[in-house]
Amino acid sequence: MSDAWIIGEDETSVSETARAVAELGFRPLRAHANGSIDVDQGASGGRGTPDIAIVLGSVASVRSLRAAPDLQDVPIVLSLGPEQLEEADTLIGVDELLVTPFHAAEFRTRIARARKQVNGISPDDVVRAGTLEIDLATYQVSIHGEPVDFTYTEYELLRFLATHPNRVFSREALLTSVWGYDYYGGARTVDVHVRRVRAKLGAEHAQRLKTIRSVGYRFEILE
Repeated sequence: MSDAWIIGEDETSVSETARAVAELGFRPLRAHANGSIDVDQGASGGRGTPDIAIVLGSVASVRSLRAAPDLQDVPIVLSLGPEQLEEADTLIGVDELLVTPFHAAEFRTRIARARKQVNGISPDDVVRAGTLEIDLATYQVSIHGEPVDFTYTEYELLRFLATHPNRVFSREALLTSVWGYDYYGGARTVDVHVRRVRAKLGAEHAQRLKTIRSVGYRFEILE
């Protein structure tokens, strides 16, 4: 599972942001401007490299994060209140800016845009299978041009299988590739997410996610 660091002083804002990133499929971790992780989160007080850092209301925290050599390439989303926007004129090291209050859809889009800027995904990278389109740059899925809402993990599962079409992956391989090496959930997690993805793809495209009995799943490019 991908890690999302949350840096902020207001406990309510931190908790709300943690719930929001968890709904997108990230593992929320309370972090500090010096890059340390709270010991009670099982990180032993150390720090790895997160997939995204969300800084709440502190330009100084952004500067501190960017000062750490191993964190300079981490995508950073900064959330500021309207009264703090004057500080935005001098922002350095921020990939996306959110102004509170903001909608959940904007939050998801800003995270996707920040990761795109850092990871260098081309806007032309779109996987197409009939009327199904998976935009690797914006994390958006559409059918007949109409957007379909996926959670972050559902999207990552669909993206992984669709970018490796016609190849069979075991449940264990999918857990490793989509959820990460440190995920301790059972293989049934994959089955549950496959069912959810199929339901959202609808009758036209659900059949693309094939179950290979006693093995796992594959994504088929159908004529």
